[in-house]
Amino acid sequence: MCKNLFVPCIKIRTWAVSLYTSLDGKFQEQFDFRLKEVTFKKLTDYLHKPVDSSSLAVTRILFGLAMLFDIPDERGGAVMEKRWGDPTMCHFPLIHIVKAIPMPFMAIVYAALWLGALGITLGYKYRLSATIFTFCYWYLFLIEKSYWNNHSYLFGVVALLLATTEANCYWSLDSHMGISRRKETVPYWNYFILKYQFFILYFMAGLKKGTAEWLTGYSVQNLSEHWVFSPFKLFLTVAQTDFLIVHWFVFAFDISVAIWMMWSRTRNVAMIFCALFHLMNSRLFRIGMFPWVCLATMPLFYSFDWPKIIMCYAEKPVSKVKGGICKYLNKFKRHTTSGSKSNATVITKVYDNKPKELFDNDKINERNAEDLEEKIDNQEVGAEEENTFETKDNEIFDVKNNSAKSSEDDGDRRKYITFTFVVFHVLSQAFLPYSHFITKGYNNWTNGLYGYSWDMMVHTWEIESVIVKVVDNENKEEFYVDPYIYSPNDRWTRHGDMVHQYARCLKDNLLKKFVPNKRSSRGKVISKNISIYVDVWCSMNGRFTQRMFDPKTDLLNTFWSPFEPISYLMPLLDEALPWRSLLHEIKEDVHSWNNYSDVTFIADFPDYYQEKFIPMELTNVTMTILEGVVAFEPEVKKFLQGQSYKLNKGNRVKLDSGTFHRVLTIETKPAFYMYTFTNSSEPNIEDSKFNPKLPVGEELTRRFNNMIKFAKIVVSNIISMFFQRCQ
Repeated sequence: MCKNLFVPCIKIRTWAVSLYTSLDGKFQEQFDFRLKEVTFKKLTDYLHKPVDSSSLAVTRILFGLAMLFDIPDERGGAVMEKRWGDPTMCHFPLIHIVKAIPMPFMAIVYAALWLGALGITLGYKYRLSATIFTFCYWYLFLIEKSYWNNHSYLFGVVALLLATTEANCYWSLDSHMGISRRKETVPYWNYFILKYQFFILYFMAGLKKGTAEWLTGYSVQNLSEHWVFSPFKLFLTVAQTDFLIVHWFVFAFDISVAIWMMWSRTRNVAMIFCALFHLMNSRLFRIGMFPWVCLATMPLFYSFDWPKIIMCYAEKPVSKVKGGICKYLNKFKRHTTSGSKSNATVITKVYDNKPKELFDNDKINERNAEDLEEKIDNQEVGAEEENTFETKDNEIFDVKNNSAKSSEDDGDRRKYITFTFVVFHVLSQAFLPYSHFITKGYNNWTNGLYGYSWDMMVHTWEIESVIVKVVDNENKEEFYVDPYIYSPNDRWTRHGDMVHQYARCLKDNLLKKFVPNKRSSRGKVISKNISIYVDVWCSMNGRFTQRMFDPKTDLLNTFWSPFEPISYLMPLLDEALPWRSLLHEIKEDVHSWNNYSDVTFIADFPDYYQEKFIPMELTNVTMTILEGVVAFEPEVKKFLQGQSYKLNKGNRVKLDSGTFHRVLTIETKPAFYMYTFTNSSEPNIEDSKFNPKLPVGEELTRRFNNMIKFAKIVVSNIISMFFQRCQ
């Protein structure tokens, strides 16, 4: 037996040795020292080795340009009055004490943000510009969570990293105007932190997609109907394109593309795929400047001096143009200077005006002898003085040595501090994507807020309805509120922390509007003792539509903490997971009836009921029980419930348009049912497909128009604030 195991052990050991040797060689090639020679000092020196600064300058310029267009669009600069000008609008700050300031002061924040981006682009007062931009960006980020996208944090992090680098020492106004010294090289860590940031962006996006939701093809459905997937549909069906290209290929791409870009042998091919990926994303989704920022930072993975290499290639045609211009100027100069005196004549006259002794050889020899005697005398005097000042010279030399040594120690200390911060950034960015076990209050059916969870497109949400009920406990009255009347968008409906904030904001607005004060109040009057209940129905990744938050919980009397689970969150009904393939088949069958037929799948918890109104535009409405037992109560008269009917699996009931009904889940298991209907108000399916055009011109026009709107809003608000102060 030992003999049988001996040969495989030898092979494993040989393979391990060869693997270590190969890794050691690659490590030495990259770092200039072997694995066993790794020390803190060598790593610090490696991060501080000088590299060319031109590529970093290009990244700075392109990032600044992207932010100039991002501010009016995605940051809301072109609609800042609508976003921040209404005092009744509910906002959702991440930190309660950091809130939005009123207009027109927000206009100053936006102006400072834009000027900071301009300073980054031009490299003018770079440190100040980058710091102002970073501060203003993170302020806007913190005061409103409902506008976050999964990449919003990235721009703030990149701005912060750029502010710590020497990206202004090349191709910047600072270097040309003498504000900062023009440097051909920068420490390598300037590149390392930026390259690592985008490496972790791709790699973590890939890891987050390595889940059953993504790999089974339920995260993004029917995306391949977009025109950008037309080449794949030449040899794949829509379903195959969704599964193989959208899900599996993107998973493999995200988790490996940064590695391929770092390897010189595969870099060029990886760059082509990466560029196509981001260009496709710019057409598929409304995600602002995110694809363009990623495109702008891709060249970081090339050699540090790639801009200079390109300039060298362009130097020959440029030199030809220069030569032509110089030739023309020389011709013009000769033509204008014709008739003037020749240089020979001028030189002759100059020599004629010189003293004759300058050209007399005897006089020159006498003067040289006198100079030689003078030098000998000076050397003798210097020798006598050398002994006198020897002690002082030694003292000065010692002082210089000590100062040089102290400056060297200060330089090493700064290097170690920088190294520490770089290591902290590396570890924090690797930890934060999986830190949601700490911030439990931001977890819902998925972990973390959408803006800082790294799960881009892993979860797709479909909101079916949002019901906000207000109960006046003193007057024993209840009424319903439009859920979007005080909210900037519907993002808050899917996050427990924002639902909690919305309830308190809604209470403040209702009390200001309906509670009587010293002046007489007209219309509806409510007491200060109110309760607010929110019932959100939504579907995630093709599941049944179900309620997300407990509609029996008074949100004004419940506790929320960022470090504790949400008490009013309803669990995701994973019992229905095996149904998803069947639901897809049912949906395909219903859609085949006609161009206006559709279906909605509902799941509900035991002892909970749903009150539903059938709009007039819906016809041929049928409710079918798929699983479980429910009590169905149709409407007999307005706001009056009639007799209750028990419905089991397979039972169907026809529903009239313009009527209410109630469905109560009985027994101890959840109930699953569906509504099939015809919606004549919906557009034709053929008309609702993606427009197969490339509206680049329209997009550029829209962005420039938003830039003009943004400038007008900023200027008008600053002028009005100035005149108000003068008055």
